[in-house]
Amino acid sequence: MLRRLNADQRLAVIGVAVIGASLPLPWWRVPADRSLGVSGFGEFGFVEGALVLTAVMALALVLRVGAGLPPPRPLQEWALLLVAGVWAAAVIGYRMFDRPEFTLGDADEPYDLGYGIMLALAGAALIAAAGLRLRRPQPAARPKV
Repeated sequence: MLRRLNADQRLAVIGVAVIGASLPLPWWRVPADRSLGVSGFGEFGFVEGALVLTAVMALALVLRVGAGLPPPRPLQEWALLLVAGVWAAAVIGYRMFDRPEFTLGDADEPYDLGYGIMLALAGAALIAAAGLRLRRPQPAARPKV
């Protein structure tokens, strides 16, 4: 099924896979001990659910168009992928600023950012980049003589 996808659609699939792979990785690090952290699944809530839903729907769109079915009218594949990538990046950006609190004794400090959340942001950027690349006009087919 992935063989039918063009290079830009495959880029979107890679972005979705990167977002999925980032969820079990540490999104936040404990300020006192850098070896401890919390994954995207560890603080799974509405925001992470929105991220997963966005990634799954982008994957479904790419697979639908790759199978030869048209995207929902009047929308176009590139626009939907661009919006999905930007929305996923906005959700991740919100989560970067709205970190869970780490409590140790009387001190409440926010967690430090981990590499998992940066990887999720890179996946969102790949989805948006795939949408931008699909926007390019495709070369016209040469007429057979």
